[in-house]
Amino acid sequence: SGNLGDHHAALLGKRMQIENDITSDSAPLSEMVEALERSGIRIHEMRDVTRGGLATVLNEFAESTGKTFVLSEEALPVSPAVKSFAGILGLDPLYMGNEGKMVCMVGREDADRALSLIRGARYGKDAAVIGHVEKAEGPAPSVILETAVGGKRILGPLYGEGLPRIC
Repeated sequence: SGNLGDHHAALLGKRMQIENDITSDSAPLSEMVEALERSGIRIHEMRDVTRGGLATVLNEFAESTGKTFVLSEEALPVSPAVKSFAGILGLDPLYMGNEGKMVCMVGREDADRALSLIRGARYGKDAAVIGHVEKAEGPAPSVILETAVGGKRILGPLYGEGLPRIC
């Protein structure tokens, strides 16, 4: 429902005393969720993208559904400030925490309408359709990132602690 990694970068920047203009994305998701529910769009899966980031949440979806989730690197919403911050520290925005974002799975036929509803909400202006779901190929479901240069990268879940808990 918007840019990845803002909350994680804002907190880590403060802790490390790195000056930047990144602010936390802490925000309620209720307006977006209510708009989707009122619309009659069939929601297959929905979850907030907090600790472990988007890649970890999608791995949990892949495991529970037996499907493969394919993301487009070029479609991922990440602000230039967070891209720079993450690059300097060797972080991946796909594994950075958020506090005001959600991921929502809907059928292809409803994707544009769902995106419009989310973008119409107060905190959803940077929402994007970031990929699609496929039947799992091989013995296990997975999350695959189609890179900007035409390659494919398998995204596993985050292991360890991405950002120490503060709340």
